[in-house]
Amino acid sequence: MDVDVTALRRMRLAALGLTRPRGGVVAAVAGLLAMQAQDLRQAEWAIGSRVPGSTVADVWASFAAGEVVRAWPMRGTLFATTPADLRLLLGLTAGRQVRTAQPRHRQLGLTDDDVDRAGDVARAELAGGGALTRPELLAAWTAAGLDVTGQRGPHLYGRLAHQGLLCLGPPRGETAGGALQAFVLLDEWAPGEAVGDRAAAVAEVVRRYLAGHGPATERDLAWWTGLTLTEVRAGFAAVRDELTEVRCEGAVLWTLGEPPAAGPDGVRALAGFDELLLGVTDRSHVLAAEHWQTVVPGGNGVFAPMLVEDGEVVGTWRRVVTRGRASVAVSPFDATADPRRFADAAGAALAFRGEA
Repeated sequence: MDVDVTALRRMRLAALGLTRPRGGVVAAVAGLLAMQAQDLRQAEWAIGSRVPGSTVADVWASFAAGEVVRAWPMRGTLFATTPADLRLLLGLTAGRQVRTAQPRHRQLGLTDDDVDRAGDVARAELAGGGALTRPELLAAWTAAGLDVTGQRGPHLYGRLAHQGLLCLGPPRGETAGGALQAFVLLDEWAPGEAVGDRAAAVAEVVRRYLAGHGPATERDLAWWTGLTLTEVRAGFAAVRDELTEVRCEGAVLWTLGEPPAAGPDGVRALAGFDELLLGVTDRSHVLAAEHWQTVVPGGNGVFAPMLVEDGEVVGTWRRVVTRGRASVAVSPFDATADPRRFADAAGAALAFRGEA
């Protein structure tokens, strides 16, 4: 199937659950397999923007119930996912993440004994339904004689999360920006089974990724998961009869099954770090190169919330609080555009938080 860039964008909007919502919070998260979520406030809206009529309380109800968690399943980055899908991904990615982190652990002086001791303390503190915020967990490790200064603390809990011991789940306390999320024991918080057959697991990740991000390429999935291209190609080959080839501007991409017919879409205000932009390696289909620095100022890895029209990033937006009242400021790339065209879309993020 040959498509132009506009059609490709619309297919992805549908797969990402934006123009074709999947249902509630859990269905929205599971539909993408995992959603990048290192910024918790942005992650709330990344989920909410896929669940029409939802509120931030709905998102936290799923965290509080153990239906959705945050952890580090891929690329050393936080994602929101379901517990079952977290286990699916960790079963494939944890070993490589640990190996990748080892040089940095040596620089920090972190040993396997330190990791084991940190795990023992975490089990003792969290067993029986315990939940600790990051400062509380670090304080428990310090009291046990572990050095958690600098980056040692984050690398310790990251390593334990890679091992499937810890995840971030329920709300615990508040900050000026909103609720805090506490560490819990994954197996106690949301019991489940570890991945068995690796090849079957890779094939399942291919299906799920393409269902939630496609059309996409083998290289997209290899980058997204951190798996080797060789292993990803084997996964694609295993499910080839379930896939549809899509060709766009010389690139060969794939979807799971027949891509849905997708019509034009209007203006949307999406979160920073949204999978629309970060779910694939070639972002040129959705964001013109001349606007990259506006969305990622200074190339520092922090992505601004985006205004999107028919699947293309056309500006940025931000929440502004003046004298205790929240509003939105929109910045379309086209200086001649009427900002009122975008204000209502951005205002949906305020309604989600009960601030409209």
